[in-house]
Amino acid sequence: MESKRISQGVVAVNEPASGQGKRQKISVCVATYQGARYVGPQLRSILEQLSATDEVIVVDDHSTDQTREVILDLRDPRVRLIENANNRGVAASFEEALRQASGELVFLSDQDDVWVAHKVAKVLAVFDEEPRVTLVVTDAELIDEHGMPLAMSYYATRGGFRSGLLSNLIRCNYLGCTMAFRSYLIPKVIPFPLDTDVLHDIWIGAVNRITRGTTRYLSEPLVLYRRHPAAVTKKELSLAHKVVVRLHLLRAVANYCTRNLLGEWLGSGHGV
Repeated sequence: MESKRISQGVVAVNEPASGQGKRQKISVCVATYQGARYVGPQLRSILEQLSATDEVIVVDDHSTDQTREVILDLRDPRVRLIENANNRGVAASFEEALRQASGELVFLSDQDDVWVAHKVAKVLAVFDEEPRVTLVVTDAELIDEHGMPLAMSYYATRGGFRSGLLSNLIRCNYLGCTMAFRSYLIPKVIPFPLDTDVLHDIWIGAVNRITRGTTRYLSEPLVLYRRHPAAVTKKELSLAHKVVVRLHLLRAVANYCTRNLLGEWLGSGHGV
């Protein structure tokens, strides 16, 4: 088993305001790599919206810059830092974060964005008011490396949000930093298909759809989604690479459906 180093803050934080203590626990899952420049402001924008019982799980993918020091300098006990012994990639890092999550609700976060002040409250309201919703996706405003606006709506630049599997084969509409879901989706989506080019966010969206989960889209931009030259997963793919990703997704979905349908069939006694 691969070794990992886990660190956690030690400074007490304020108790949640009246009423917050009864809400569902939140786990924010973050994957970092060479993120020292932006990860501090990003984590602060998250932490100020969480209660004392929530958690932020950061899996660092063997950074060689000051990412670790920036995270630990926050000295916040809600932040748990897990350090990969070697570089494993974005999807594997998010998978590890999900395995460690203990909250009823899971938010995904990039290392270099900023959460709008009321993001958590808006998303929680959807989960509270709509028990059948399993996945919430919000819009995002695009900003550059200096925080200057590029576009008011990420999904408008992609023709609008669509949750269907077929539409996402044509053009991916699941952006991880805009996603939150109920934790009972975790055992359905992991392990990720790490032997493919399929990233965690489209895989979670696809499995939620396959397993008849319900997606709710909020058109309000609740994330400042940063585009910058050093971004790990925000570069435009070539047409050939896009085709490969779609083919890998189709294969992974087919394998998933076959494996789970076979499991249900055997479980019903037909395989005896």
